[in-house]
Amino acid sequence: MEKQRVSIFRQKNKKGLTVLSIVLCLVLSPALSAMMFLPNTLTMMPVVLLLLLGYVGPVSALGCTAALIAASGFAFGVWGLLCMALLLVPVVLVSAFAVEREEPFWQSVAAGGVTMFAALFGAVSILSLLAGSDFVSAITHAVNQAFEMSGALGDTMLSMMVQMGVMSAPEGVDVGAMTALDPQTREQMLTSIVMMMDSVLRLEIPMRMATGAVAAGLLGQAALRKGLRSHGNKVEYPRLRTWRIPSGWGRILGGTLVILYLLAMLVPSSMNTMFYVFSGVFDQLFAIQGIAALCYLIYKKDKPALWQRVVFVAGYFFFGSFAMLIGIADQAVDFTHRREELDKIENPFDPRRSE
Repeated sequence: MEKQRVSIFRQKNKKGLTVLSIVLCLVLSPALSAMMFLPNTLTMMPVVLLLLLGYVGPVSALGCTAALIAASGFAFGVWGLLCMALLLVPVVLVSAFAVEREEPFWQSVAAGGVTMFAALFGAVSILSLLAGSDFVSAITHAVNQAFEMSGALGDTMLSMMVQMGVMSAPEGVDVGAMTALDPQTREQMLTSIVMMMDSVLRLEIPMRMATGAVAAGLLGQAALRKGLRSHGNKVEYPRLRTWRIPSGWGRILGGTLVILYLLAMLVPSSMNTMFYVFSGVFDQLFAIQGIAALCYLIYKKDKPALWQRVVFVAGYFFFGSFAMLIGIADQAVDFTHRREELDKIENPFDPRRSE
């Protein structure tokens, strides 16, 4: 039986787990702060903090947040501290207050996702301001300088990139036969790698910001609410196996993807980034739907709940493309028949539903 909900910030702390979580965070925080701008790490940091807030208690979440911010400040100075605080605190607070105010699950997801995207945009803007140029140009300039200062080690790394097929050698130059790169060859190869990085990052960073915001909003709410429910608190939480995109919205998403693809073919200079960002969000949404469909099948076969957790981890972190195909199939033909069954009741995901 569920009991009446206790305020998130007043719930009891699990003392043993609180101490363990803070100790682990203190030990791991230097490595985590060094990876603060890796997309998956950025996504998972606020999700883990919300998980601790729900399962272990507010002291654990507060202590781990402080440890991560302090480690980032120690490693990167005041600006590192500011960026880490910006990336963690707003999304955790907004997600927590949405639950505290008993906002519906999907509205809370949207609030957390928008907050995370704004925080990512703010962090990137701060770094661009500090660098005196846009963020991508600052990264490529730093990489170029690192290679120029690395001497023989840099030559070896460039040669390895050619041998691994990451980049091609200048025309008519056999890099493998050279004991050391001559200045002209080195300059040509550095120019090539900087241009390649620039083109990739200008697509990858906006896409990762968008997909990271979606993941932080959705997984953060799921983690927090499941944690609170484990304590017996009455909190709305739709089971993962019920998550689905309404039929009308599926057609809108698919049609938008096709239109953006055609526009990217016609005017790549102005539409490539928009198509790349939208395709990333499209892939993630349908991958999560595919995972939900597989979890529904496991549930219907009365398999242990552990299998659903295994499917989620495998589908989200390792087999995203396969999960996306399952999600598209679920949307197109409802091969599990879960949509037919779930839509017999009013669809809580459809914004057109009557109040």
